Amino acid sequence: MGKRVSFPTRSFGSDAPEPEHDALAEWVGARRGRAADLITYHLEAGLVPQIEARVTLPCAGGRFYQRRLLDSLFGIEGTAITGEVGCDTLPFVQDTLDLDIMQKNLWFAAPSPRELGLTDRYFQDRDEAAHSVYSAYQEMMRAMRDAGIAGHVLLCRNPAGEELDVLAGRKVFFFCHDQTRKSLALLLEHQALVAIRPSALGLIRELMDEYDVQKIVLLDAEKEDLVQALELKDPDSLLCAGYCQDSCSQYWKSIVEKASIIR
Repeated sequence: MGKRVSFPTRSFGSDAPEPEHDALAEWVGARRGRAADLITYHLEAGLVPQIEARVTLPCAGGRFYQRRLLDSLFGIEGTAITGEVGCDTLPFVQDTLDLDIMQKNLWFAAPSPRELGLTDRYFQDRDEAAHSVYSAYQEMMRAMRDAGIAGHVLLCRNPAGEELDVLAGRKVFFFCHDQTRKSLALLLEHQALVAIRPSALGLIRELMDEYDVQKIVLLDAEKEDLVQALELKDPDSLLCAGYCQDSCSQYWKSIVEKASIIR
């Protein structure tokens, strides 16, 4: 009989779950005396299923956190840069402290600067405008890490070289939905851990001749995908992961249940 091999599981966040009226009312009542809003609810509701499923590396937040970012950045009206860009770190710190009560050393997911879709009506210089936003992001992430967040996942549809140059690092991981050879190569220029759908395993096989791929994170992996990935990496260099878009309770349980095979 073969040996069971289990892989760590990781979250890259979730979309905002649609709140049921009764559940939201109960949640508001339980937080009496503590400041909160709908984003706070989404943060907690997205995290609870991960904790219950025992995801190895849970991650709060997701694309829905864009609203908090836009509301907390100075010099921005709507999605237009209209002045010197800054950051009110208090809302981010409060979110961190709320989440820290639920579980410590969490990762946190938020849209990357480019995903905010900002237009410049102030600097009249693309690079200066972009770097002012990057600086605000660095301030935001530093404040959250100081308050207890372990690291950040920046979500993007397509990777941008300038964002990666400035922001990627040991505690900032870019999770991109684009899975082309070009986009994966750009990611691997900045981070040795790469998150891919199983359909991109062939591309990673090719890119491993050019880049140092230390770990592969497989999204929504089935058993056969893990078998294929083991042709590229040892078990200790593979993780299973996901980003929940709906029905998160069952989703994370499935991610954890499928994160093992018999060899």
